[in-house]
Amino acid sequence: MKPQLVLDVAGVLVENLSPGYWQALGRLSGDAPEELRAAFKRELRAGLWSGAVPEAEFWHWLQARCPGVDTATARRLLRAQLQPLPALARLHAWSRLADVHLLSNHRAEWLAEPLRQVAPLLASATISSAAGCRKPEPAIYRLAAAGLRPGPVVYVDDQQRNLAPAATLGWTTVLAESDGAWIGRVDRLLAEG
Repeated sequence: MKPQLVLDVAGVLVENLSPGYWQALGRLSGDAPEELRAAFKRELRAGLWSGAVPEAEFWHWLQARCPGVDTATARRLLRAQLQPLPALARLHAWSRLADVHLLSNHRAEWLAEPLRQVAPLLASATISSAAGCRKPEPAIYRLAAAGLRPGPVVYVDDQQRNLAPAATLGWTTVLAESDGAWIGRVDRLLAEG
């Protein structure tokens, strides 16, 4: 049976929004990046990632928090932050060994462009804003699991707290450390089948 490889996106395939996005906004607005990030986490993150809060509301919230930063600039900064990480280039090789799936807390519309080139390699994508739930809630893992074929599953995430629900499904979990050493571990797991 062909292995199933399930990957987080931010922090695994592309850069995380934090802390870079908040630092860039802070430089333009004069606000403390840590305060912007904390306010986002407290006031908006759960709803935005789960899709309960529409994307437009994020831009309204940001305009209210950083009135000196226009929405077009904030959007440009966001796109610039979602830079590819080394694992994105590995998707071609991994897709020859496994069915590749995404499972990510993010906005689907924000990931469309950074993932456009690799979209044909993906068997499925479960993005929290479209799924209506977010990691580490078990429901989103069950949704992703519904799109998997039978076989061993390898799950990669850069957040330790997101690995436990995957492990309860019997998935082999890999923590994506920032040094990139995890990529070799995934290579070995997929080669073993």
